[in-house]
Amino acid sequence: MVLSAPPSPSIVILAAGLGKRMFSTLPKVLVPVCGRPMLFQILDRIAEVSPRSRVAIVVGHQKELVIEQVRLQGYGFPVSFVEQPEQKGTGHAVKCAMESEWGKSAVQSKETVLVLPGDLPLMTSELLKEMLEPLKRGTAMRILTANLQDPFGYGRIVRKGKKGPVLRIVEEKDATPREKLIQEVGVSIYSFQAAFLASGVSQLKNQNAQKEYYLTDLVSSAVSKKRTIETRLWESPDDVRGVNNPYELALAAEILNSRVIRQHALNGVRFVDLRSCRIEPKVEIERDVTIYPGVVLEGNTRIGAGTLLGPGVHLKDVVVGAKCEVKTGTVGEDSRVGDGVKLGPYAHLRPGSDVKNGAKIGNFVELKKSVIGENSSVAHLSYLGDAEVGARVNIGCGFVTCNYDGRVIHGSRKHKTVIEDDVFVGSDCQAVAPVTFKRGSFIASGSTITETVEEGALAIARSRQVNKPGYAKKLKPQGS
Repeated sequence: MVLSAPPSPSIVILAAGLGKRMFSTLPKVLVPVCGRPMLFQILDRIAEVSPRSRVAIVVGHQKELVIEQVRLQGYGFPVSFVEQPEQKGTGHAVKCAMESEWGKSAVQSKETVLVLPGDLPLMTSELLKEMLEPLKRGTAMRILTANLQDPFGYGRIVRKGKKGPVLRIVEEKDATPREKLIQEVGVSIYSFQAAFLASGVSQLKNQNAQKEYYLTDLVSSAVSKKRTIETRLWESPDDVRGVNNPYELALAAEILNSRVIRQHALNGVRFVDLRSCRIEPKVEIERDVTIYPGVVLEGNTRIGAGTLLGPGVHLKDVVVGAKCEVKTGTVGEDSRVGDGVKLGPYAHLRPGSDVKNGAKIGNFVELKKSVIGENSSVAHLSYLGDAEVGARVNIGCGFVTCNYDGRVIHGSRKHKTVIEDDVFVGSDCQAVAPVTFKRGSFIASGSTITETVEEGALAIARSRQVNKPGYAKKLKPQGS
């Protein structure tokens, strides 16, 4: 990725040629870390730090998918896409960018260009701010480095003496045994003076073990031209950790997850077990929330103050109000839960559910595209699909809305059940939709309701019980 510094920031993301060892059908930069693709993690930081940036993303394999997904995000800054037709290394990718209209504009404007790879999901806003600082007059480039205990795979920073100026960066496959002992490495993040970058990449050679055009060769070029090279040693190696395989992907997710949890804990969220929970970066949690082990919060979930999330709760794209009690196994997608709701254990909220203040959704209850009114109770073992339930309704055990029978009514194959305020539904009842239970009505246990129940009426829809004295003996096997 390439990014220019203020006052007219420009960005190029090197997204092409990545992902050979990710074993995924997705392009590497779209593989998610904590629920968010790596590329979007970087673009999110850019939007936060430099929202006026011009962005160019170098794409190759599966370019159509990358372009489509980035455009769907709707970032506020302009994004251009530059194709790298052949994967010939980072130097060639940047060359494609600098030869595009985007690159020519950066040169014409005399910008500083920041180059970033597209697989650094742990990069922080602070790092980006530092690398976006304009280069001083006469400086060709700035290199970000880090000291790693295990520098395998990284380009080694070769200096004049231990702390002298940088002479070159040597890639792993081209390094001598002595150079491989160097622990200071380049992390593929650079700031360049635009004219120097454009000229330099046009002259790169591929005389190396991999027969690729290395962007790191511009260091030697700057040294030969006696141009100044700045270096910034980054003290937190995790921030510049790359992702090249599923193991490194899992490590990056663990680090990002711990950062998210730490921030929530510092903001007043109580975790019973910090290490057992998984919380994605866009989740919002208010103060005085208690979270038990095994909780997973994904997407745009929001949790209100004073709520308790029990062991094993899983919420995705759910808004939960204040002072709720959400127990084991509850899952929701694009659903809303009001204040003071008791949910679960083992309740399942499917898309479009809306549980109003003070309601209770008990164990083994499933909701789909249903509204449950204030202070209503669906205590256990029930399914409500395409239902609209009013306030203060009591629904007994084993209630089912029969919302699909193959018919098309008013253009829909799923039919609606309406249960108005203050209705009592006994155990083991079914509502064959479309049907309405009007205000204050009472549905006797074991009833299958197919017609409207009028206000205040008692509905009984079951066969009359018949007892046959002594008949049970005929049903039992002989000798039992």
